Amino acid sequence: MSRQDTVSTVDGPDTRPSQAGRARTDSRSTVNTQATQKSSALSSMVFVITALDTIASSKDARKRKELGDAAQKAMSAIKSEGDPTNLNPELLFRPLQLATEAYTVQVVTTALDCIGKLISYSYFSVPADQSEPSQAPPLIERAIDTICDCFQGEATPVEIQLQIVKSLLAAILNDKIVVHGAGLLKAIRQTYNIFLLSKSSPNQQIAQGTLAQMVGTVFERVRTRIQMKEARVNLSRTSLKDESDTQMSSTLGSPETNGDINGDVEASETASTLPADIPVEKDEQYKITLQSFENRKSFDDAQIGDNAPTMVTHLRRSKAPIRSTSNGEVPSIHVHPDGSDISEEDEEDEIYIKDAFLVFRAMSKLSIKSLPVEQAVDIKSHGMRSKLLSLHIIHMILHNNSIVFTSPLATIRSGNNEEPMTFVQAVKQHLCLSLSRNGASSVNRIFEVGCAIFWEMMKNMRLMLKKEIEVFLKEIYLAILDKRTAPVFQKQYVVSLLGRLASEDPRALVEIYLNYDCDRTALDNMYQRIIEHISRISLTPVPMTPQQQQAFLEHQPRVPTTSVDWQSRETLPPSLSTTNVTAATEPDLGYPLEYALKQDSLECLVKMLRSLAAWSRQGLEITQTTMRELESRNSLDEGRKSIDLRNGMPSPRLGGNEWPDTGTPVAEDDPSELEKVKQHKTALTNAIRQFNFKPKRGIKVLLKEKFIHSDSPEDIAKFLIAEPHLSKAALGEYLGEGDEENIKIMHAFVDSMDFTKTRFVDALRRFLQSFRLPGEAQKIDRFMLKFAERYISGNPNAFANADTAYVLAYSVILLNTDQHSAKMKGPRMTPEDFIKNNRGINDNADLPEDYLRGIYDEIAHNEIVLDTERETAANLGLATQPSAGLAANIGQALATVGRDLQREAYVQASQEMSSRTEQLFKSMIRAQKKGASKIPVSKFIPATSFKHVGPMFEVTWTPFLRALTTAARETLNIETIRLCMEGQKLAIRIACIFDLEDPRQGFVNSLAQFTNLYNLSEMKAKNIEALKSLLEVAHTEGNLGKESWRHILTCISQLDRFQLISTGVDARAVPDVLKVNNASQGTQRGPPPPRRMRTRSSVTQVFQSDIAVESRSADMIRGVDKVFTNTANLNGEQIVDFVKALTEVSWQEIQSSGQSEEPRTYSLQKIVEISGYNMTRVRMEWTKIWQVLGEHFNQVGCHSNTSVVVFALNSLRQLSMKFMEIEELPGFKFQKDFLKPFEHIINNSHQVSVKDLVLRCLIQMIQARGENIRSGWRTMFGVFTVAAREPYESIVNLAFDNVTQVYNTRFGVVISQGAFADLIVCLTEFSKNMKFQKKSLQAIETLKSSVPKMLRTPECPLSVNSGLAQDAPQPGAIPKQPTHQTQEEQFWFPVLFAFHDVLMTGEDLEVRSRALNYLFDTLIKYGGDFPQDFWDTLWRQLLYPIFMVLKSKSEMSKVLNTEELSVWLSTTMIQALRNMITLFTHFFGSLEYMLDRFLDLLALCICQENDTLARIGSNCLQQLILQNVTKFSAHHWNNIVNAFVDLFNRTEATALFSAATSSSYRSSSNASINGVKEPKTPTAESSTISDLQLSETPIDENIDNALGINGLPASQPQSSVNARQTPQTSTSPKRSSSRSRASSIGASKKSSSTRDGLEDFSHPSADEPLQQPPIVVTAARRRFFNQIITKCVLQLLMIETVNELFSNESVYTSIPSSELLRLMALLKKSYHFAKRFNGDRELRTRLFREGFMKQPPNLLKQESGSASVYVSILLRMYHDPRPERITSRPATEAALIPLCVDIVGSYAALDEETQQRNIATWRPVVVDVLEGYAGFPEEEFGRHVETFAPLVVGLMNREMGMDVQRAVQGLLQRVFEVQFGIERVEIGTPLPTPSSPSSATKNLFRRRGSSNTTVR
Repeated sequence: MSRQDTVSTVDGPDTRPSQAGRARTDSRSTVNTQATQKSSALSSMVFVITALDTIASSKDARKRKELGDAAQKAMSAIKSEGDPTNLNPELLFRPLQLATEAYTVQVVTTALDCIGKLISYSYFSVPADQSEPSQAPPLIERAIDTICDCFQGEATPVEIQLQIVKSLLAAILNDKIVVHGAGLLKAIRQTYNIFLLSKSSPNQQIAQGTLAQMVGTVFERVRTRIQMKEARVNLSRTSLKDESDTQMSSTLGSPETNGDINGDVEASETASTLPADIPVEKDEQYKITLQSFENRKSFDDAQIGDNAPTMVTHLRRSKAPIRSTSNGEVPSIHVHPDGSDISEEDEEDEIYIKDAFLVFRAMSKLSIKSLPVEQAVDIKSHGMRSKLLSLHIIHMILHNNSIVFTSPLATIRSGNNEEPMTFVQAVKQHLCLSLSRNGASSVNRIFEVGCAIFWEMMKNMRLMLKKEIEVFLKEIYLAILDKRTAPVFQKQYVVSLLGRLASEDPRALVEIYLNYDCDRTALDNMYQRIIEHISRISLTPVPMTPQQQQAFLEHQPRVPTTSVDWQSRETLPPSLSTTNVTAATEPDLGYPLEYALKQDSLECLVKMLRSLAAWSRQGLEITQTTMRELESRNSLDEGRKSIDLRNGMPSPRLGGNEWPDTGTPVAEDDPSELEKVKQHKTALTNAIRQFNFKPKRGIKVLLKEKFIHSDSPEDIAKFLIAEPHLSKAALGEYLGEGDEENIKIMHAFVDSMDFTKTRFVDALRRFLQSFRLPGEAQKIDRFMLKFAERYISGNPNAFANADTAYVLAYSVILLNTDQHSAKMKGPRMTPEDFIKNNRGINDNADLPEDYLRGIYDEIAHNEIVLDTERETAANLGLATQPSAGLAANIGQALATVGRDLQREAYVQASQEMSSRTEQLFKSMIRAQKKGASKIPVSKFIPATSFKHVGPMFEVTWTPFLRALTTAARETLNIETIRLCMEGQKLAIRIACIFDLEDPRQGFVNSLAQFTNLYNLSEMKAKNIEALKSLLEVAHTEGNLGKESWRHILTCISQLDRFQLISTGVDARAVPDVLKVNNASQGTQRGPPPPRRMRTRSSVTQVFQSDIAVESRSADMIRGVDKVFTNTANLNGEQIVDFVKALTEVSWQEIQSSGQSEEPRTYSLQKIVEISGYNMTRVRMEWTKIWQVLGEHFNQVGCHSNTSVVVFALNSLRQLSMKFMEIEELPGFKFQKDFLKPFEHIINNSHQVSVKDLVLRCLIQMIQARGENIRSGWRTMFGVFTVAAREPYESIVNLAFDNVTQVYNTRFGVVISQGAFADLIVCLTEFSKNMKFQKKSLQAIETLKSSVPKMLRTPECPLSVNSGLAQDAPQPGAIPKQPTHQTQEEQFWFPVLFAFHDVLMTGEDLEVRSRALNYLFDTLIKYGGDFPQDFWDTLWRQLLYPIFMVLKSKSEMSKVLNTEELSVWLSTTMIQALRNMITLFTHFFGSLEYMLDRFLDLLALCICQENDTLARIGSNCLQQLILQNVTKFSAHHWNNIVNAFVDLFNRTEATALFSAATSSSYRSSSNASINGVKEPKTPTAESSTISDLQLSETPIDENIDNALGINGLPASQPQSSVNARQTPQTSTSPKRSSSRSRASSIGASKKSSSTRDGLEDFSHPSADEPLQQPPIVVTAARRRFFNQIITKCVLQLLMIETVNELFSNESVYTSIPSSELLRLMALLKKSYHFAKRFNGDRELRTRLFREGFMKQPPNLLKQESGSASVYVSILLRMYHDPRPERITSRPATEAALIPLCVDIVGSYAALDEETQQRNIATWRPVVVDVLEGYAGFPEEEFGRHVETFAPLVVGLMNREMGMDVQRAVQGLLQRVFEVQFGIERVEIGTPLPTPSSPSSATKNLFRRRGSSNTTVR
């Protein structure tokens, strides 16, 4: 660098060189502003004349001619010129320079003083004589050199030292001639040397202060230049904007207006106009981005040397002032003629920045110099003082000039063509190297200032130094906290640094979490480790005596946290003179420093919680404000914006290569995205933890989560090598497994290592550092084999073969174990032994002995051990194991006498930390030089969102909780207690803000336990503090408390107990809620109460009086009251949580009270209080609240303690009264809900007094608030309904009287509020109360009267069309409740259902009878207006269910016992059935579509085992047909006949043919029964009766209704009624079961005097006697037989019904012929069925033998009866002359003739001797047939003569009675008449009229009711 341009002329402002094309040079200077004013020149230069006069008159001038001549020459020139400023500066400088070489101290000081003053007056800015060589250095540089040369080391006089410092300071502080480069550094260096070498303490202090002032001035100038540059940039942006708006772009380049616009002006933004974390944009030629710096090499400062030429720059005044600064001068911007893109101001700025760089680098180099051991321990040594001063100056620079390091405008270049780099990037390698060398120092003063430097880095430069800070944290500061042997002072400094960071910059803590814990590339979770380390320190037990505790309390206020004054001043470093600097000694404070550290760590944790709470609270406030703004907007769409915190707190200024990409507007700290990263990192941590526990399982997880790309051995090995957190032991075990897959992975793992050109032992060390060698020999063998193969592949000439490397590796491992294992006993291996063991291993040759001996020595002195294990041992403070025998141990012990081994060990550990950190930084720098693009550099994320605090706290709340709770438990210091309480309150606040359930529960529970309210005798002041804190939490965090309310309210309840006990109440009278046993807790809701320590049961509670007084203080009472009054401010969700917790505590109190007469009801009282406070809440919130309260009152109201119940009812009544005051709008049901507990209590309470109190509460409410009751009527009637069921007369009377009063006075209100149905239900229950018949009858009569009253009430819509006189309306306009029901459902159905309910479930016969009558009377009277769908509803829900009891025995057994059933059937059922027929007949027009249903109902009655029911059903069926016969249409007749078809089918006893179980019985033929193939006979073993049913469903014999005769499928679990026969003539019916009926059938025949007609089968064979021993019949078998018999009886009943029906002329004439023929087919089928059974003698015999009956069975009556009715009706049809019958005559004839022929033929075949009874039975039927045929018309008669003539002849062959004989005669006459034309002759009695049924048919059924006329 040339010196020709370093000095400029001072002739004027226009004398500046203006070459057209000059090259850029760092020594370029500008013109000074102006010359000194001439008027004051003479006066200001007097000191020069004085100084020259002194020099000229000195002895040195006389001795040295040159000095004297120069002085005289200068003085003569001054006298001649008059103005010294016009003289050549060289003329004045020469004598002064020579004077500094004098031997007289005064002369030297005078000369130095004059030089300094001349510099101050900028005199040396005048250039040297032009005649001098152009290469001469500037005069200012020579002046500085002259000053510096005066210092000759320690021997320099003190006065000269002081004057040197003053003069150099004047040179540096001159703002008009600014010294740069070498001159600047020389001045600073000489001042530094004077500080170090001077023996004068004052001079040392002055030099130190001067040095600080010099450095400060250098950086202050840089700050000023940056501010000026910012002003230029802002002005340029403003100018560009104004000129673009006014379209005056032509003036942009004019230097007179705006000057030069630099290329970076257009897009640059500075910190003054944008937030600090928004980067500055440059144009395309000068754009600084994160990518550009990441891809650049590190800053190369080799070209910026310390010997750079001295430069001077002059300030100048601009022609057009742009903007005023502090001194009112801002240089203008000029354009270079060559069009260079760097302006003159930018060039000049860079000169200043380079000065700062040089100074900073110089200080950094001074700070990293290594010190000899003797200087390292001497704090006053030159080396130590030098290091301290340089570090302090570095700290001062960082502290006072943060803008220089953070501003993107502070840029520097390492060469002419280099791209600019920010200042912090340029100096960071020196800064980091300095801190790495000194940050872990064991010297207190050095460590202290190192912490201060790191604090500045963390505070201001963490955005630019992300990776560097991470390294420092991990390798130094957190490592110090982790080491047990680290000095206490170091840990105190680190803790105080972290606490200060948290308290002063809340953003910093969040950014540590974001950039390290949420960064996958980070070394560790720094934030989490910080909290865990500090928490662990606070938990460290430190034994303290009471004296030490007192000493700590006395010293604590006077001991500052940082213990250094200069940090608190933060301006100048402390004095480092030899007299002031002293070694840091640990004063004897009277207590362990570890205890102070413990307290500091606790304070640090609280500061961190304050920081997190402040950051989250500010964000929450902004969020809430934003939400309120959004809610106030009209448009919802405008409110859908992010409400994230973006400008909460300023983050350090972005700079260097950490600028974000401004092209991506997405928020960098998006909580959701960062949470994903954190989850990914957590998943990786969990997977690694699994690997460390179970390696194979961990590998599976890593593969599953895609942390390992594939399952190839190469990918797995790559991950295992690269992941530093894997356990080396687990890795060794995994790689050493013998599985094929593991061996492949191990080979790939070793193949990834390169041992080329590496010493064998070094290679083995590196190999064994990657994993821990397992202990199993086979695994070690596999490892060594692969290592040997890999080593030889990289070093093929090392050994003869791989076997040599294998054996030697094994031998080295054995040697390492022998030398260093503490488990080895006996003598250790010697070098000779090691050499001997390895002979011949190199392919039968020996390795060199020196080589083996060298390996031995290396292993003996340097154990092969994992670095991680060594570091862990160092952290734990474990001493290394001795490696030699006893003698060596003794020698070592003697050698260490008097030495502080622990300190020496830690000094060594500190050096190792420094070395490791330095190596990390050097490797980072080398990597950057090679190309940073290969290294993943994560971008710094500035924190802007408060949402990060939630995840931060969630991962660290456990260490916080442990530390705070333990400290509070161990100490009695009230300040510490308050600190812990504050920490817990902050933690709860954070947990509440972010809704973290576990942390919230944990801290609140901890706080609640710490109140110690479960152990009053041990309560202390700290417990009161905890109680106050808990109340404060309840007040401040109420809206976010959720489930934590349980603990808070439990403590409040316990506090109330304590207050009572402390006032003298017996402790036994105030039970402890925490003593509720586990059984009662099982019924509680919610989480269990806090765990209670076991206390001694004592009647007398002993507690401290001051604690008791404090518990009753006004502040405490106000705090408790505030908790409850503040509930009005809780949101809708939290009030529910609060109420839920309060009810749980209330239940605990009540349970703990037991049966006490004065139970604890504190919380129950509070429930009433908070209800009053929250009465104004909206109904939606109250509904949720009452769901909890109502359930609680239900529970409390049913308690066994009457006192509790009474209080609960009174509380409930008070609440209800308050609620009643609030008007309820129609459609709401809140009144109904809050009155529900009354109903629950009266329903579940067993005490009469409680029930009476419930009723009186309601009565009082009706009297006081009756006008306001709306939906509450329904619940009130529900209560009265429950009371109506009570067996207590007083309760029933009280309830009925009040219901009657409401009925009489408020009936219209009840109707309008939709409670009419509830009133009716209530009256219904009164009607059913069997114990008090008088009330029942009154109630049923009230029910009856409710119908006309309803129709007269104006509030009832039915009253409009009722035609009745209406009552007066209720006073007041009461709005009606809305309903979705129809009028019929709303009014008619409740009344009708009430009658039905009483009818079905009432127990009093009189009441039941009235209900039945009233039901059908009401239906008949008012049913004419009912719509069809309502009739359907009535049928489905009222009418048909009356008869549902008939469906099965199980239904009957549920409702009635046998006696009740008899009464029911004989009274209610029969009358109901008849009423049903009457109802159908009365409303036939409306109900005719229900004919099928009525017929089904009658069929259900008929198909009963009870004879009375069956006959009543049959009778009602006849009445139904007879009463409506003229109204039936053809469709109706079809339905009727269908019903008969169903009845005949259901009563057909088809099971008769399968009842016999003998395997010998087979049907004689395969003929079908009435067209149905006969089923197979079941065997006795199967016991199946499937042929009995009507469907194909299999029958279980356990099912009662196996026959299905009642119309239900047999598969349903229902059965017919096994009722006893109830004749209509008796009110107390006789009971006869089917079994008795069956037995009576047999008994009647057996007792007959004659046996004629019983033998209906052939004689048995000789070997089969007729009488056999009786067969035992099981109960199930007997039931089966009885069911068959019942069917047979019912079939006869159906035949009789048909006969009786058609004896009525109207029925016969109304039924269509087709339907009548269908009905006749049923009789025909019945006839054939009976005939076939009667004809199967073998079957009948078998049934008799199996006990079916007492005699052989037959169906003679069924056979003859069906035939008789069939013949009589068909003959009547045939002879009917009506057209319809005539039309159907052919069909009638076809149906009649075959059966008649069959009847006569069968009769003729009867044996007169053995079948006399059958003959007598069939004789009337035969007479009817013969007489009927004889009456046929002539043509039809003649057609059948050939058929009947043989039959008549056959009859003549036997004995005939008179009636048969008479019929045969008449028939023969008719034959003669028709065939032969012979006239008829009357013989005897005329024949009966064919149109009327014969007397024989009537006689056939005359005794059908008796048992001896059925199956015989």
